[in-house]
Amino acid sequence: MDINDILFIYINQYLTNPTLDMIMPIITHFGGFISLILIVLALIVFASVTKRHTLRKVAIIALVALIFSDLIAVLIKNYVHAPRPFMSLDNVNVLVVENDPNSFPSGHATSTLAVVSVFLLNMEDLLKRYHVIVDIILAIFAVLIMFSRVYCGVHYPADVLVGALIGIFGAFIVNAFFNRKLKGQI
Repeated sequence: MDINDILFIYINQYLTNPTLDMIMPIITHFGGFISLILIVLALIVFASVTKRHTLRKVAIIALVALIFSDLIAVLIKNYVHAPRPFMSLDNVNVLVVENDPNSFPSGHATSTLAVVSVFLLNMEDLLKRYHVIVDIILAIFAVLIMFSRVYCGVHYPADVLVGALIGIFGAFIVNAFFNRKLKGQI
């Protein structure tokens, strides 16, 4: 048994309690690709209607980063074919349905960190005041999504860590591209 298994078992089996068993499955769904696409599209529409050009630009960058990062994660996931914890370990507390048998990397962590990272990179432009508070809220959201994937029994800690790194990497690349090449064009 390696450190990844040990950490998974600790989070999934030893930290379990009825309150988290109710909350974590709800939280975990907010980090999914479809949920985040809908949230970002809603932000783009809201920003367009209310003429918040900076928010619109950042939301478009987040949308592209989300798609770019998830494409990388899906390619890796389909190449590696690592089984989910509930397929490899005994007594896993599985709290959500997962139809994809591939665990590595976590698509939820990738999606969440791609979107959150773009907003963190651009928060000072979005909010002149209070941006630190929003930064903290976004960081807590990202950590909760990653924790929920392990707690719900569908990912190992390494899955969410690598997924997060892919999302961050994708966000940096897309953000740099938009801010250098397409400055003021969206």
